[in-house]
Amino acid sequence: MKKIVLLLVTLYSLNAVTYASFPVTENGTTTELVADNANLAMEAPYGSSFSWGGFLLGFFLGLIGVLIAYLIDPDWLKSSLYGLLTVFILYLILVFTVFAAVGSAAASATV
Repeated sequence: MKKIVLLLVTLYSLNAVTYASFPVTENGTTTELVADNANLAMEAPYGSSFSWGGFLLGFFLGLIGVLIAYLIDPDWLKSSLYGLLTVFILYLILVFTVFAAVGSAAASATV
């Protein structure tokens, strides 16, 4: 109990000393930001480059869907590749699951 009280007193004292070491002064200085058309061009673009149409084409049609997405709109290429990658990962999960099920069934049948 004494150690906890000592720890709390120490932390409070350290907090008070730290606050007193860095006083906040308000001298009334203000800064003004001036923007023109040259600065507006450097702003990050709004929106996302992800397209559900491209994703679905890559997901359901595979490589042909990627080609169709590129022909429709070249910006859809990245989304269609995400769809193709998603199908590939789901396929790998399915294959490993089937192999694990067959392996465990074969191991239990031989015993």
